[in-house]
Amino acid sequence: MVRLSFTSENIPTPEEFQQMLTEAMAESNPVEELLELAHELQEYERKYEMRSSEFFERFQRGELGDDMEWIDWAGTYQLFQRLKRRVELALMQVAIGAQVEATPT
Repeated sequence: MVRLSFTSENIPTPEEFQQMLTEAMAESNPVEELLELAHELQEYERKYEMRSSEFFERFQRGELGDDMEWIDWAGTYQLFQRLKRRVELALMQVAIGAQVEATPT
């Protein structure tokens, strides 16, 4: 997963940031990112012996508090869900397009 990070000493100009963002987006691979997020979720699940979906429901209900690790896990889970949905939609669009192209006219 491509990550951009800055410190107070190396904040880019808006133009530099735009260039870095453009390059990062060109290098990104949604499937690889999805796999990385899934691996991170598996690590949390092993550590806390709880499925991410169960954790997230409990976190949303306020049962777990606001420990920074819970917040990180919740954020990772939300990113995973959003990216998974985007990949699914892209695959469906490709499949539908392939079916339309294969249909005789």
